[in-house]
Amino acid sequence: MLLLGMALVAIPGTIIRPEMGRYELFYQTPWFRGLLVLLSLNLLVCTLRTIQRNLRDRQRFETQLSNLPETAIPLKGKSLDLLQPILASLGYRGDVTGNRLWARRGRTGRWGSTLVHCSLLAIMFGAVLGERGFVGTINTYLHDENRVYFDWKSQQDKPLGFTLRVDRFALRYYPITLRFDLVDPAEGRKIGTFTLLEGDSISLADGQIRVLVKHFNPNDKVLTLGIFRQGSFAGDYLVFADDERFGAVKNPGFQVKNIKFRDPVIKQIESDIVIIEKGRVVKQGTIRVNEPLTWRGIKIFQTAYGRDKAGFWSTGFQLSKDPGEVIVWIAAVLLILGLGAAFIVPYRAVGIRRVDDLFYLLPLHGFRGESGLELLADMARKLDAECE
Repeated sequence: MLLLGMALVAIPGTIIRPEMGRYELFYQTPWFRGLLVLLSLNLLVCTLRTIQRNLRDRQRFETQLSNLPETAIPLKGKSLDLLQPILASLGYRGDVTGNRLWARRGRTGRWGSTLVHCSLLAIMFGAVLGERGFVGTINTYLHDENRVYFDWKSQQDKPLGFTLRVDRFALRYYPITLRFDLVDPAEGRKIGTFTLLEGDSISLADGQIRVLVKHFNPNDKVLTLGIFRQGSFAGDYLVFADDERFGAVKNPGFQVKNIKFRDPVIKQIESDIVIIEKGRVVKQGTIRVNEPLTWRGIKIFQTAYGRDKAGFWSTGFQLSKDPGEVIVWIAAVLLILGLGAAFIVPYRAVGIRRVDDLFYLLPLHGFRGESGLELLADMARKLDAECE
């Protein structure tokens, strides 16, 4: 009834659009969490009862062996010492007490449902621990030192506990298609118009010169060409929006004009950050999208970037700390294992009791319905076959 009630209550929380699209607020209300508390108490009682039930299996089986039900099947065996190893060959393990024998198989399946209950309780406990964590944001310029973050829950700045500084920020693009003109500076004539991708190259002067398109920065409109003469690298030729720089190349033999390019597509965003504590660098690394950096249990994710009117870059990070995350993940794995054990590994128990000079095979657990009785009869036939 509790699960059904929670399912019905959850319907409006799913279909009614909340403010700012934050659906999770409905499920964080005190009354809904009160239902979760009741569910956890329910699971706790069920778990304790199943553990108690499992531990008392032997006592219960011995009590069942005191009676002879109608489903009991007579056997041809003449000794419990002979029947016990035959049961063992069928995967059943147990004990002999006087004129009775009980054996079982699939104990993993027996504890499967208990493991499911314990896993669910652990997931709930991990969620409670997660309340001690936080989700926040830092937006910063390069080389600024940040000691606070903006906490989403309290909507105010809070101390970070260490200093975070960004030393480098870069946008990585997929190869950009470029189109430009090469002009002979001495004669002023156009050598040709070329359309190339980053990484492509062209040959000039009957193969004496090779021009490699090394990189293009679409934000600053800077094109970097690598110049090779007779197979040897001569230097980089940098072309700016209103200027050019030859670097080690004294005279590349041409000029680049009329650079055009298609809209670039961002491939990756990355920032080199430094963590400082007590004036000392304690950790540094590169953060990329889906590649966070972790320090003191705080995961730092790359989430945003920008550039102001003066041309200065800023970058944004999301910070999250969840003390219960490891518990939840481990419990989720155990939950799957518990479900697999409960449904895949059948738990069965049988007993053999001597009445006068006859031995009877009794179903103790896992032999319900007609299929169970057929399974029990098949086991009796195998025991009789081995005893002949």
